[in-house]
Amino acid sequence: MYFLRALLGCLLICILLLELEASQTLTPRKRGDKKPQDEKKLKKPAKVRLGPQKYSMLEKLTENITAESILTNYQAFYEETDEFNFDGPVLGYVTPWNNHGYDIAKIFGNKFTSISPVWLQIKRERYLTYKVTGTHDIDTKWMADVRNAGRERQTKVVPRVLFDGWTGEDYTALLRNPDEVKALAETLIKTCKKYKFDGYVLEVWSQLAGAVKSDILVGLVKSISKFFKQENLDFILVIPPMHGQTKLFTKNEYDALYSHVTAFSLMTYDFSSPKRPGPNAPLNWIEESVKYICPDEAMRSKILMGMNFYGNDYSVNGGEPITGNDFISILKLVPDITLTYIADAGEHYFEYQDKKRETHLVFYPTLYSIYKRLELAHKLQVGISIWEIGQGLDYFYDLL
Repeated sequence: MYFLRALLGCLLICILLLELEASQTLTPRKRGDKKPQDEKKLKKPAKVRLGPQKYSMLEKLTENITAESILTNYQAFYEETDEFNFDGPVLGYVTPWNNHGYDIAKIFGNKFTSISPVWLQIKRERYLTYKVTGTHDIDTKWMADVRNAGRERQTKVVPRVLFDGWTGEDYTALLRNPDEVKALAETLIKTCKKYKFDGYVLEVWSQLAGAVKSDILVGLVKSISKFFKQENLDFILVIPPMHGQTKLFTKNEYDALYSHVTAFSLMTYDFSSPKRPGPNAPLNWIEESVKYICPDEAMRSKILMGMNFYGNDYSVNGGEPITGNDFISILKLVPDITLTYIADAGEHYFEYQDKKRETHLVFYPTLYSIYKRLELAHKLQVGISIWEIGQGLDYFYDLL
């Protein structure tokens, strides 16, 4: 794995050197050769498929993926949208800034057991006083549509709540005073009842882990859970994966909280970065992260293995995350390429040059890479959580 990361880290430099060498060597054109533009004229463009189809996109499942096949099929999906292939828990995050996710949740609602719109923040205003913000984004009509689409699986709406704008003093008050925990929980429950949510996805562990002792964090989660359970509300806790020597959530915390939460949303993505370009979430790292917090297969049903529906575009100047729309725009620049598959990582990548002749390395999910992750989830006996469905391509959902 170390060799793979080193190889990918040097790949961009190697590509630039090869291109420099190639630019200094001109191959004479034979008299009978056709011009490249003549070849393109002879090639008949494939018919682009849009919307519901009478066959599943699973028929397009292959390790050898071309840009042409993606551009032809990415907007298509099987017309029987109520059918689902993955029978474990499926949590889908939806964000207001990628609003196609709202449509995805309505069309494919029955493929999800929970939908988590990223709407809300919890803020501490003063002693024993808390406020839920972001309520202007709440769309009750959309919530009804999602539940109707997922009526067979009884799809739940569980908004994510972020601890936003908190000071050290705020956290200290919460962690030391049980009355503060009660006030926070009651504020969340009141909002839950008002808008008829089924519970919450709570993101607080990553913000405090490392700065606060784990047993104190465990106690906080247990205390909040107690109030949620009294109201029969789902409580999904977002937790970080292991990353090298950094292990902010371990088997000890998992065991301690297992009976207190509905599920754990494990963020198994963002393995690589612009400083260390490579796969978004290698399969072996995902498997290791799951087994690290829960070696016992019989206790893994509450783990929602994270899957990214976004990618990354790396260059010698750094890199940035890309959505499905960005990915398609890039592929249109190189419509004749075949993507390269890295078996150990279970991901595809390709290279392209931008207008400034800079070489880029792109990693983005494909039908096959998603299939391999669902296969792994089945093997590990875990559910999945997707960040996030507005960033994906429509034909991905035939796999779920």
